[in-house]
Amino acid sequence: MRLNALPTVAGGLLLVASCAWGETPVPVAQSRGELLYSLHCIACHTQQIHWRDKHAVTDWRSLLAEVERWQANGHLGWDNVDVVETARYVNNLHYRFPVPEKP
Repeated sequence: MRLNALPTVAGGLLLVASCAWGETPVPVAQSRGELLYSLHCIACHTQQIHWRDKHAVTDWRSLLAEVERWQANGHLGWDNVDVVETARYVNNLHYRFPVPEKP
């Protein structure tokens, strides 16, 4: 009787194991701004740079200007959409400035 139950138990264990291994974490979709920031900015811009005493960013417009300036310094060739999306991501992450409807 014990030998007859072995294939059933083994099959059940294989089924459970295959289901567990088949579950892969679903990646969270990044925004374009987050992707650009992660690829081009995060190496130098730790959280401290956003909260230092002498920060150049004081509102949405100055944040846009800084993102534009640094992408130009890095010769990244971003268009206006890339600048706005990256500024929007940084704003959501660190500053929470009000953003106009048409930034």
